[in-house]
Amino acid sequence: MSEIETDARWLAVRALRDRSGNVTAHLDRLLGESHMSVADKDFARELALGVLRRRGTLEAVLRAFLRRPKQKLSGPLREIIYVALYQMIFLDRVPTFAAVDQAVTQASRSHHKRQGGLVNGVLRSVDRLLSAPAEGSPAPQTDIIPIDPARYCKIDKSVLGDPLNRPASYLADAYSLPIGLARRWIERFGSLGKTIEVAAQANVRAPMILRVNSLRSTVDDVLESLSDSGISAQPHANGLSVVLTEQTNVSELEVLKNGLVQVQDATATAVSIAARPKPGAKVLDFCAAPGTKTTHLAELMGDKGTIVAVDISQPKLQRIEDNCERLGISIVDTVLAEQIGQLDPESFDIALVDAPCSNSGVLARRAEARWRFDETLLAKLATDQRLLATAAARFVRRGGRLVYSTCSIEPEECSLVARRLAGKGSNLKLISDKLTIPTGALNPARWYDGGYVAIFEVN
Repeated sequence: MSEIETDARWLAVRALRDRSGNVTAHLDRLLGESHMSVADKDFARELALGVLRRRGTLEAVLRAFLRRPKQKLSGPLREIIYVALYQMIFLDRVPTFAAVDQAVTQASRSHHKRQGGLVNGVLRSVDRLLSAPAEGSPAPQTDIIPIDPARYCKIDKSVLGDPLNRPASYLADAYSLPIGLARRWIERFGSLGKTIEVAAQANVRAPMILRVNSLRSTVDDVLESLSDSGISAQPHANGLSVVLTEQTNVSELEVLKNGLVQVQDATATAVSIAARPKPGAKVLDFCAAPGTKTTHLAELMGDKGTIVAVDISQPKLQRIEDNCERLGISIVDTVLAEQIGQLDPESFDIALVDAPCSNSGVLARRAEARWRFDETLLAKLATDQRLLATAAARFVRRGGRLVYSTCSIEPEECSLVARRLAGKGSNLKLISDKLTIPTGALNPARWYDGGYVAIFEVN
């Protein structure tokens, strides 16, 4: 049995070495092939996704401790060091000596003993200057590394950008953001302090939130069932969901298997509520997979009426159908996007367009989204979003509603799209819209992902 199959740190390094653009997918493949225990697989996932999320900060620390900051490290050395640094800085439960020793062993085996010496030197130097985590949220400094909104560690060396003279560089280093997004957010939110509140949300472990299937259960009953299974949970502030307060394998939960709940954040749950579907309505869900909003619409309709769920491939449609079957929903029909021409124009009461976007409001859940953020692509995304919404509106009767939503917080994908949709000569009237900024890092029961929803009346 190879080391990759038995060691979480090796697997994390391998996942981070992915060059096809999707570390998360590579990680899932490696975990599927691995013979590690469940606990070790969870540790590997924590390491890989943690490094992916905090890569900007880890890079800043490494840069400060290399003799030549721009030195190119060969092979997987950079990933090996990142995995070790992540454990040293962000994970309390891992002894520093274990993280360092494993990294040195990895470097020596994958390269040469000399490279093991380099890794050992860098990590030992960091360890000598790194303090233990402390409670609090001090003012931004070049030698203070934020761990989460309520904890930090001090390092006796300037490793982060200067918050006074280079606030965007500081934000990118301290909160692990691409420099373009850091600059954009500072300009938008108006001060480094306000921007930090948003950026800090992107680096916490987002809680697992389960929307209760109102057709089959209640919040109280789900909480009782989870408690009986030894799972700690609490009600969410929205009154419709429960929040798991400890890590667990969600796919193995009986409440999920039995269709009593659906994984869905509270911000996404609010979109279907804003649509106000009534029992007996005819609803079009234009970008429906995996069906979380589709099934919630059906629940709000009491499973009475018709929902046509559209997406681009049969595997995506299958996911919708599987979720409907699990949740006991019978009113959903699935249609491939290429076949929407068969639908009658102006025949639906409501159309929902949950459009593909930059995901800037859900960086805590989608570790790679920040590194894919490209300001030059926002215009293309916005154009595609308008086209999708315009196409969906053609299927809505006069007096009906178009619901447009994204999990972005960028104006180009949110309010500006809505404004253009309702512009001069349009048959769409903007009734209401709401932007949700990510919040709840210190209180999972009040956690909300970032996102946007706009409601239009079709005239």
